[in-house]
Amino acid sequence: MTKKYIVGIDLGTTNCTIAYAENSLDNSKSPEISQFNIPQAEKDGMQQALPSLPSFVYFPLKDELNSNIGSIEWNTDKSFCVGAFARDRGSELPNRMVASAKSWLCHDGIDRREKILPLDFDEESISPVEACSEFLRHMKEAWDFSMIDALFAEQTILLTVPASFDPGARQLVQEAAEMAGYPEIMLIEEPMAAFYSWLHKHAETWREGLSVGDNILVVDVGGGTTDFTLITVVDEGGDLSLERVAVGSHLLLGGDNMDLALAYTAKMKLEEQGHDVDDWQLRNLVHMCRKAKETLMGETPPEHVDITINGRGSSIIGGSLTTTLTREEVHAVLVDGFFPLVEAQELSPSERRSGIQQIGLPYAHDARISCQIAKFLSMTGDADDNIMDKFVVPTAVLLNGGAFKGTALRDRLEVLLNTWAEQLGKAPVRVLPHEDLDFAVSSGAVYYGFARTGNAVRIRGGTSRSYFIGVEDAIPAVPGIPIPMRAVCVVPYGMEEGTEEKLDGKEFALVVGEQTTFRFFSRSTQEMSDGTEPRVGMAIRSWKRDLTELHPIETVLERGPVDGKTIRVTLTSKVTELGVLELWCVSNDGRKWKLEFDLRK
Repeated sequence: MTKKYIVGIDLGTTNCTIAYAENSLDNSKSPEISQFNIPQAEKDGMQQALPSLPSFVYFPLKDELNSNIGSIEWNTDKSFCVGAFARDRGSELPNRMVASAKSWLCHDGIDRREKILPLDFDEESISPVEACSEFLRHMKEAWDFSMIDALFAEQTILLTVPASFDPGARQLVQEAAEMAGYPEIMLIEEPMAAFYSWLHKHAETWREGLSVGDNILVVDVGGGTTDFTLITVVDEGGDLSLERVAVGSHLLLGGDNMDLALAYTAKMKLEEQGHDVDDWQLRNLVHMCRKAKETLMGETPPEHVDITINGRGSSIIGGSLTTTLTREEVHAVLVDGFFPLVEAQELSPSERRSGIQQIGLPYAHDARISCQIAKFLSMTGDADDNIMDKFVVPTAVLLNGGAFKGTALRDRLEVLLNTWAEQLGKAPVRVLPHEDLDFAVSSGAVYYGFARTGNAVRIRGGTSRSYFIGVEDAIPAVPGIPIPMRAVCVVPYGMEEGTEEKLDGKEFALVVGEQTTFRFFSRSTQEMSDGTEPRVGMAIRSWKRDLTELHPIETVLERGPVDGKTIRVTLTSKVTELGVLELWCVSNDGRKWKLEFDLRK
């Protein structure tokens, strides 16, 4: 049965949005994509459908809980609330609020299923996975509340994640969706979704301004992460096509850092007035400065915004502390601090972290997004004498994220890229027009859903290498001679993301129930040294000559009660849309074991 709607969900660090379109099979015209307004409680306790769901959890005071002031009409029994009320009331009582829950999903230094948020709050807590699940659950329930003739679970659902999320973080997003009662979902990277949104807006004209060989840089500065993606224009049978060729590494750097920078500015001004500002008040300042940033970085900003927080231990207005942030101060902190004009050779340094750290998010050490972009465009991340030989100056740039709503950061980034272009003798960099910054990711996810069915242009992202897994030979041991190993191809060069390959006619012995190591190898060129092209199932004995060994996977695969030490399995490889190799080991009785390997690292 054809599902009525394709639904795209942006699970944002600061705000979540939903977009949808009717799942028409008519590809003669571009789909009409709509935004879904999400019912939620506001600060006054009134319920209203708003364009976005703020990604905050708040644990109400006892009186608030008894009065159901922050609850939603279809569920009044929860001990916490999410959305606009959680954000606004939580800014006054920050110790009772969870913010940036999605950012914790990529923190492999903690148990992300453990109830640790809010930090230092003893009354009640929630895990990062549970918090994200509650945002997803609220959106599902809001949809079902409003769209009673097209239940959420019966639609095609696409969910976005940062491009830099590793396989573990992506798996946790899927787990959060399952906890929220979602049907099977498809994941798409946020920068790619933003570019799909641009393609949707320019479906009839995008080929007119681009040529073969053009490189388009997507810069997505979200609330918690900054992502870079490079898309190139290629010739496909005389027609222009698009191919994603590079994705940036994980950067926990974004709007949260900007809010904190402004909070420190306000803190220093309060201290100059003779006030002491403790950690609790600083958290309060962060949320106040978020609002000030959105106002002072907007299209028509005022000259200044007053910042007011409660004095410590006081709830009366007379105990409040007030300072002012001016438009010039905010621009200096954000524009010069996060987007300084630097040389193309000034890359962000490789990070070395202290052995002992406070429990918290592993933010990027270098907050200069300019230098992070330079590191990405260098294509190696290493500052050496030949860096300019590898440096890619984009033909055009597409900006996404709330940080670029105002003109200040957009203008600065355009100046920065064109300075590099001039330095390297390249043509000026064009900023692609794109006004839909709040909803580009969710609407682009919908358009990607149409692209998957062949009803819209699709960005290709075939693998740039061949990949092999090590298979140990079953032969008698010989003193002093290691057991021979052959490398078996599981992913050929150029295998399209979203496709899978089965190693037909081949069985292997899979070790289960004990710690074991899986070795992986790659070949960076399309041909082997003897001129042959790798194909699925090809076995190579002289792999040391042709292949590069990658980091292994060490794990214990589950063994059943009647299994021996090994089980006969076949292998199926799949390259997901997010660049993850899933190697499925399938036994004769249908049981499956999955190994995941991030091809973009």
